[in-house]
Amino acid sequence: MVRRSIIGVIAFVLSSATADAQRAVDLQLGSWQIDGPNATVMSAGVGRPFWGPFAFNIRALAVVDRDTTDQSLFGLAPEISLFRGGRKLAPYGIAGLGLAVQTANTSPAALWYAGAGLEWNPNGWFGLAVEASYLVEDGGFHGFWNLQQNDRRGWVTSARLSIRVGGGSSSRSGSSGSKPPEFTPADPIPISSEPAEPLSEDASSLAYDIVDTAVGAMGEPYTWGGTSTSEGFDCSGLIYYAYAQHGVSIPRVSRDQAGAGRPVPREADRLEPGDILLFTNGGNGVDHVGLYVGNRRFIHATSSGGVKVSELETTDSYNRWWFERWVGARRVLR
Repeated sequence: MVRRSIIGVIAFVLSSATADAQRAVDLQLGSWQIDGPNATVMSAGVGRPFWGPFAFNIRALAVVDRDTTDQSLFGLAPEISLFRGGRKLAPYGIAGLGLAVQTANTSPAALWYAGAGLEWNPNGWFGLAVEASYLVEDGGFHGFWNLQQNDRRGWVTSARLSIRVGGGSSSRSGSSGSKPPEFTPADPIPISSEPAEPLSEDASSLAYDIVDTAVGAMGEPYTWGGTSTSEGFDCSGLIYYAYAQHGVSIPRVSRDQAGAGRPVPREADRLEPGDILLFTNGGNGVDHVGLYVGNRRFIHATSSGGVKVSELETTDSYNRWWFERWVGARRVLR
């Protein structure tokens, strides 16, 4: 009965990951070093970024005791992680607090843990990590600083596998998914109705080189604050990187890029490769940017799929989402 309950909770957590394109499935297997035989720790979680480098996860947790006393337990634990799912190889931190049920007598127990790990993300949708965390089981709800002798505690060494579902492919035809804002500035959105000044021949050649540099970063993971292929990119970091590789200095963050150069009207026929597209998710500020590559396509970095190409079209729900939030463009080159 207990095993079926554990499997049912884990299956529910896994199946819910498909309901939101920004969510990530997270599986863990480890060993808890406690008095007596070490216990096996297994968990499955689903989570999503919620602010900058922080992510929120809900974990279904099972601890299988190898001793004859059968102190196995299962439960749920909300978890906060820091700097996970971004750069290709980077450390991260985690902390969680949850409620579990002991299998021997169905009595409740509190769990809390904190630790750090090292994660490898070869692309925008898959990650592997090794982790060490300190886990405490409080069988009588005694509090953080009032643990009893029979409360178990010890280090958990584990491995984690992450699969980020939805919007993970770098397809020129777009993909399903949604996108959280990178910034929430209060700057006014610069919109122009004047004809855009066309690029000179030299500037047009340079613009194509800048676009080629950005396209060369296709598939790189999303990293808040990232500006290089070694650490990943956020939306403005990708454009900053592409221009900088060709000696062109532009502002670093999206709210400042929204005021760089000269305004271009919100008309796809007036865009030229290298233009910075401006997007807003409401309010009076620009909270996302992309780089126009031509043929109504633009390249950008999103937390749901890393660096990829989308389209200024309304033929599917994903591209329509972006098109409806496109408010204008800026032309940096002359």
